[in-house]
Amino acid sequence: MTDAERKVYRIVFNHKHIKDQNTKYSNLLKFTGKTPRDLDEVLDALVEKKLIWWDKDKTKDVALRKIE
Repeated sequence: MTDAERKVYRIVFNHKHIKDQNTKYSNLLKFTGKTPRDLDEVLDALVEKKLIWWDKDKTKDVALRKIE
């Protein structure tokens, strides 16, 4: 996992466990300081690793996947 992936994952993880909410895409842009293109690449990598759920076409929410 790259540093960018780890940072985004920790933001999503903390947001879920502290506030009990899914993370908004706009908040991730603000918290990470990344461009939308860079953030999309990181989120796609985390989806491939099955750590998060995110469907760019349907919603801008990013959610943790349940550990099986």
